[in-house]
Amino acid sequence: MQQAKFLQGSILKHVITMSSANAIGLSAIFIVDLVDIYFISLLQNNAYTAAIGYASAIIFFTTAMSIGLTIGNSAIVSKYIGKNKRHIAKQFVSHNSLISFLLSLFIAIVIWIWAPTLLTIIGAQGDELSEAIIYLRIMAPSIPILAITMQMNSTLRSIGDAKHAMYSTLLAGVVNAVLDPIFIFTVGLDLQGAAIASVIARCCALLLSIFYVLYRHKMMALFNIKKLPNDLKKFAHVAIPAMLTQIATPLGNIYIIYEVAKFGTEYIAGWAIIGRVIPVAFGMMFALSGAIGPIIGQNYGALKFTRVRNVLSEALKFMTAYCLVVSLFLSFSQESIVCIFNAEGGTAEIIRIFCQHISITFIFTGITFVAMTFFNNLGYAKYATLFNIAKMGLGTIPFVSIGAHYYSAPGILYGQALGSIVFGFIALFLTIYLMGHVEANHQAENNDQHSTY
Repeated sequence: MQQAKFLQGSILKHVITMSSANAIGLSAIFIVDLVDIYFISLLQNNAYTAAIGYASAIIFFTTAMSIGLTIGNSAIVSKYIGKNKRHIAKQFVSHNSLISFLLSLFIAIVIWIWAPTLLTIIGAQGDELSEAIIYLRIMAPSIPILAITMQMNSTLRSIGDAKHAMYSTLLAGVVNAVLDPIFIFTVGLDLQGAAIASVIARCCALLLSIFYVLYRHKMMALFNIKKLPNDLKKFAHVAIPAMLTQIATPLGNIYIIYEVAKFGTEYIAGWAIIGRVIPVAFGMMFALSGAIGPIIGQNYGALKFTRVRNVLSEALKFMTAYCLVVSLFLSFSQESIVCIFNAEGGTAEIIRIFCQHISITFIFTGITFVAMTFFNNLGYAKYATLFNIAKMGLGTIPFVSIGAHYYSAPGILYGQALGSIVFGFIALFLTIYLMGHVEANHQAENNDQHSTY
C-alpha cells in the first residue's frame, strides 16, 4: 500500500512542488493561448481578436464547470488516499469520469446549437459574431475531451503525482504551438486554424493522461452499477456546489464583456488580450489553488489539523510574494506588451491600465481562490457556492456598472478590482473561522467518545 504523500514533510515544500508542476503544465496551455492571439493580431483584423474575446467568455464558462467537477474528484479521492482506502478511490475515479463525460457532452451539444444566441446576448455582432460562432462550434466537441483530461490530471495530483499531470498539459501546449502557425498561416485558415489546433492538442493531452492514470498508477476500476448511485451522491455533494462556485466567475466575466462591448471593438480587443495575458502572468496563482487541494484533503482525512492550518499560511505567503513580483514586471513591461500586439487607441489604453494599476490587486483574487479550495476540501462546498455567487452579484456587477457609468471602459477594470479587494478580505476571515469550527467540532466528538467510554 502506497503511503499518502502529504502527511509528512515540509508543507511549504509540498505547496511549491505541487504548484510549480501544475503551473508549468498550465502555463504551456496559457502561453499557447497568448501566442494564438498574437498570431491573430498579426492579421491586423480587430474583428478576429474581438471574436476570440467573445468566444473565450463562453469557453471560460465550460472550463469552469469542468474545474468544478475536478474539485469534487480531488476532494474525495485525496481523502480516501489519506485514509489508506485506495481501492475505494479507484472505483470513485471511474464513476466520476463517467458522470463528467455525460454532463460535459450535454453542455457541448447545448453550446454548439445555441452558439449564435449566446454570443449575441453578450454583445457580439457583425463580422466578430460570425467569426466567433465558427470558432466556438469548432471548439465545442472538445469540451468532453477537456473535462476527462482534467479529471485524469486531478486524480494524478490527488495521489501526489503532479509531475505526470504536468506532462499531459505540456504535451497539449507543444502540439498547439506547433500546429498554430501551420493552420493559421500556411494552410490559411485564420481563426478557424487556431481552433482546430486547440482541439487536436486536447486530444493528445487526453491520451497521455489516461495512460498515466490507467496503466502507470492503475487508479481506475471497473464500473460497479450497484455502487454508482452512492458514488454519484457523494460526488454531487461536492461537485455541484463546486461547479456553481466556479461558474460564478465566468458569469461575472460575461457581464464584464457585455459592458465592455458598449464602448466598441477596440476595447473588446484589448480585453481579449488582457484575458490571455492574465493566465500566463498569474499562472502560478491559478495552479496554487488547484495544487493545495490534495494537500488539504490528505491531511484533513488523516485528522492532522495543524498541518491543514499550515497549508493556509504557507500558500498565502507564497501566493502574495509571487503576485507582487509579477505585478512589478507587468508595470515595467506595459509598453512592450502594447507593441507586441500592435495595440492602438482603446486597445492600448486598456492594456496599460491593467499592467500599471490593476495587476497588483490579483493578490486578493488569489486569496479568494485559496479560500474556495479550503471550503471545498473541508466539507463546506455550499459556502464556496454562496460566496462566489455573492461575489458575482455584489462584488462584480455593481462595481463594474458604476465604474462603466462614471469612467467608461477603464472604469470597468477599476470597479472589478475594487470588488476583488473587498471580497478577498471577506474570504480570508471566513476561511480562518471555518478552519477553527472544523477543528472544534472534531475535538468535541473526541471528548464525547471518551466520555461515553
